Amino acid sequence: MAVLLDAASLAPGERADAIREFSWSINGRVEVGLPPNPHRQRAYVTTNALGSVKVSEIGWNVTRLLCTAVPVDEDMVPHVLVHLQEAGVSDVRQGGRHALRRAGDLTVLDDTKPYEVLFHGSTHSVLVRVPAHVLGLRPSLLDQITAVPLSSERPAVGATAAFFTRLARHQDAAGEAETALFTEASVDLIRAVVTAVLDRDDLARAPLNSTLLVRVQEYVRRHLADPDLTAERIAAEHDVSVRWLYLTLSRAGITLGEWIRTQRLEECRRELVSPVHQFMTIEAIAHRWGFASAAHFSRVFKTAYGVSPRELRLEHAAGRADSRRPD
Repeated sequence: MAVLLDAASLAPGERADAIREFSWSINGRVEVGLPPNPHRQRAYVTTNALGSVKVSEIGWNVTRLLCTAVPVDEDMVPHVLVHLQEAGVSDVRQGGRHALRRAGDLTVLDDTKPYEVLFHGSTHSVLVRVPAHVLGLRPSLLDQITAVPLSSERPAVGATAAFFTRLARHQDAAGEAETALFTEASVDLIRAVVTAVLDRDDLARAPLNSTLLVRVQEYVRRHLADPDLTAERIAAEHDVSVRWLYLTLSRAGITLGEWIRTQRLEECRRELVSPVHQFMTIEAIAHRWGFASAAHFSRVFKTAYGVSPRELRLEHAAGRADSRRPD
């Protein structure tokens, strides 16, 4: 179950202490800087433990996080902090490096060594906290990657960022079996990012192979609207053969064409029932998600959901009208 902090629900005089305590629970023991006016202090944070991995979604206007040198003792478990900036700008410093982190950038920090994060106004981010011993990377490797801005344009970084974003949004929906899978995938993706960015082919091969399925799925989700989303393109983007791509998917019980179609249908269904898209034609929505033929789209949609796109849209439009009608 996710733990929630909503500073707006607290009296202004209680916000600073609550934000600091919550920050300690997700960042470790750090100094937390806040706007001096308690009425302007904002924080909305959810966090959830997925096995040994802690995933937090953070929206706040904290001004600074400062970690000073803390000796590691038997009561302190060293952690690696993987931070995805979704909105806003922040400065990250560790190990003599300084990174200006913008939306889409991912950074890695070692919480056993001093670091500082300066926030330029309000920010929104996802933080993944993993015990260092679970990650299993040598300290010398981590030292080379901390406070380095990693752009989501890199395939491994982009897939990891997309996975963590989705995980943060839907963490409450995970069952026990899914939690174990998410934990393993999170750890493997972080390993893949670190070793791939450092161009350590000898170390990257295993984590990249173990995360291929997750990376392919996230890539497909980000490119569902592209009409040329073919097996050849997906394989080329991930530096594998088409044969290896199909083999990896088949081991997970996935048929590529059927899975892509299912994901596209779900996006179409979501937009058909959304009031935001009520003025878009059904054909436009189908085309937007990669269906070239409206007739073909209607057939496969009805097969999947038991109703036609038009029937589904009318049903939800009627429901909205009933909800607005006075008693």
